[in-house]
Amino acid sequence: MKHLKKKQLEELRNLLIQERERVLSHMEKLTASQEILEANANMGDTADVAHIEISQNNISKIGLREAKLLKKIDEALARFDSKEYGICQNCGEPIPFERLRVRPVATLCIECKNEEELRERRYGGKIEYEDEDSFESEERGETPFEEVDEEEI
Repeated sequence: MKHLKKKQLEELRNLLIQERERVLSHMEKLTASQEILEANANMGDTADVAHIEISQNNISKIGLREAKLLKKIDEALARFDSKEYGICQNCGEPIPFERLRVRPVATLCIECKNEEELRERRYGGKIEYEDEDSFESEERGETPFEEVDEEEI
């Protein structure tokens, strides 16, 4: 973490904490929506019941993604405490501040992430690693956790 200034570390930690709060709030809303759907599951005709089941399935998928993101945020915050934040878990080199600002849960430097993506393409599919990009690439929004073109960083 020596490559990051104190102000940069504070900014990144704040981004993680804010995103954690947003995810927790969203998960609470999903839980409330799920409960409402479950309460109405036996009401209505077949089409209504099918619609409710589809909605429940979608809420469940979103909840799983949010839970994975929450886990990655908590792991990133733990790396702050162990002084390992901002260090590539593959090669041990510093992850540039610009990358961490865009993707505060990043665990790989750009070079290692590019190598991983090449392996995935070569072997025809996602290779499961405990990396930061296993599900967030599907997520789009106005948070610093969205995917960006690696060449921009």
